Amino acid sequence: MATFVVFLISLILIILLFVMKNFEIYRGKKIFLEDFFLKCDDWIYKIFLKIKSWWSHVNFKNTKLIFSWIIGSIKNLAISIKRRFDHKQSHFFIKREHPVSKNKGSVSFFLKNVSDYKKSLRDGVENIEE
Repeated sequence: MATFVVFLISLILIILLFVMKNFEIYRGKKIFLEDFFLKCDDWIYKIFLKIKSWWSHVNFKNTKLIFSWIIGSIKNLAISIKRRFDHKQSHFFIKREHPVSKNKGSVSFFLKNVSDYKKSLRDGVENIEE
């Protein structure tokens, strides 16, 4: 059902796109959203130019040192978080030892009923033999 809804929405949007483009060609005039998209394209292009100019100043001789520093700091951060978590949650992860001699009984009420029924049958057979 969700696939069908997505298909219908996509089909409607494609039809709308073709109708708008046909309207633009017929009138010879741009629709208002296209001007907005052109302004956004210019803004994105300027950002890419700034990134390109910043990237040209990067010294690739020190990139190995930078990456090793980043990896080391991430490792130290992960270790500190793990230590803090282990310290706060240590009682949760420690396995408690249960006394072995304690009789735990049956696991569920159904099994308890079955064991009681079998016990009553055994007691009934023992009473008959006496």
